Amino acid sequence: MRKLLGITLGIMTALGGFVDLGQIVFTTQAGALFGYQLLWSIILGTVGIVVYMEMCGRVAVVAGEPVFAVVRTRLGTKFGLVTLVASNLLNLITCAAEIGGLAILVHLLTGWPERALLIGSCLAIAAIIYASSFQWIERSFGLSGLLMVVFGISAAVLHPRWSSLIAGLNPAMHAVSGKQILLYAYFAVGIFSAMLMEYEVHFYSTGAIEEDWKPNDLGENFMVAMLGSVLGSILTIALMVLGALLFLPHHVFPQMLSTSIMAGAFPFAGKALTIALIGAMACIGGAAVETALSGAYNVCQFFNFAWGKNRPAKEVPVFTAGWVGMLALALIIGLTGLRPLTLVNIAIIFGMVVMPFTYYPILSAAADKKIMGKHVNSRAVTVVGGVFLVLIVGAAIAAIPLLWLTHAGQP
Repeated sequence: MRKLLGITLGIMTALGGFVDLGQIVFTTQAGALFGYQLLWSIILGTVGIVVYMEMCGRVAVVAGEPVFAVVRTRLGTKFGLVTLVASNLLNLITCAAEIGGLAILVHLLTGWPERALLIGSCLAIAAIIYASSFQWIERSFGLSGLLMVVFGISAAVLHPRWSSLIAGLNPAMHAVSGKQILLYAYFAVGIFSAMLMEYEVHFYSTGAIEEDWKPNDLGENFMVAMLGSVLGSILTIALMVLGALLFLPHHVFPQMLSTSIMAGAFPFAGKALTIALIGAMACIGGAAVETALSGAYNVCQFFNFAWGKNRPAKEVPVFTAGWVGMLALALIIGLTGLRPLTLVNIAIIFGMVVMPFTYYPILSAAADKKIMGKHVNSRAVTVVGGVFLVLIVGAAIAAIPLLWLTHAGQP
C-alpha cells in the first residue's frame, strides 16, 4: 500500500509539471498551428524527464543530496548561487502564473471577480501548504489531477487520424515560409522546455527525502518517475490532438486558458466541463504548490538551513518564510495586472535558458561512483543523459532568439 500511495508523488510532479497552465495552453496552440507535427517533441521531452527524474531521485536516496545540494557541490558556491537566484526567479514567475491561472478557472466556475479570486487562491494555497503534510499535499493534488483524463477521453472520442499521429513522430518540417519555420522551432523548444521544467526535479528529489526513501526503494523510484511522466505525456498528447481537431481546421489560435479548457469537454455536456475545470484546477494548483515549496527548498538546501514540510514551522523558520515569501511575491506580481499567459511564455523560455545549470549537476552526481557506489549510472544511462544535456544546451541557446523573432509565438 505504501508503494502504491508513493506513486502519487510522480503523478503530482508529472501533472503539475507537464500539464500545468503553460502546457495546457501552449500545447493546444501547437496543435492549432501544426496539427500533430510536433508530437515528437512531447515524446522527446518525456524520455528526457524520465531519465533525469530517475537520476535525481536515485541521487537523493543514495547520497542524501537533493538537487540544490548537488548544484552547490558540482558548480561551486559562486556559480551555484547564480543558478539558485535564476532558478528561484523562474519558480516565482511560474508560481505567479499558476496562481493567476487558478483564479481564472475559479472565475469560470463561479463568476466571482477575478482580482478577488487571485487573492483568495493565493491564501487557499498558503492554507493548504501550512495545514497539510507533504504526503497529503502530493496525494490530494495528484489524485484529483487525474480528472484531467477527460481531455484524453475527449480527444479519443473525436477520432483523430492515427496515421497522422504516427507521422508526427517524424521531426521533419513541411511548412514553407520562414515565419512558419521559426514558429515551429519556437513551439518545439517551448514544449521540450515545459516538459523538463526545473521545479519538477527540485520537488521530486526533495520528495524522495521527505518520504524517507531508502536504497531498497530505488525500484519504486524508477516506477514513479516512469508512470507519472508517461501519464503526463499522454494527457499532453491529448491537448495537442484537441488543438489539431478543433482549432486547426477553422484557423483559430487559442490565446485564452478558458478556450483550451472548453476544448477538453467539447464532445460532452456541461458536467464534463466542470470535471475538466476541476482537473485543471488540481494540476495548476499543484504546480503553484510545487513552485512555492521548491523556492523554499532550494534556498535551504543550498545554504544548509533546516527544512522539511513534515516538521513544525518553528523548527524550520527559513523554510517557512521561504514558501510564504514566494506566495506573497507571486501575488504581488499577479496584482500588477500581468496576464498569466504572458508570465507562462516568459517562464517557459527562461526555464530553457537556466536548464543546463540544473541538469548538468544531476548527471555529474549520478555518474560519480565515489558518491553513488553500486548505484552509479550505467554507461547507457550516462550516454543518454549526455545526449539530452546537449539537446538542452542547444535549445537554451535558441530559446531567447526564437522568443524575440516570433513575438512569443504569435502566428
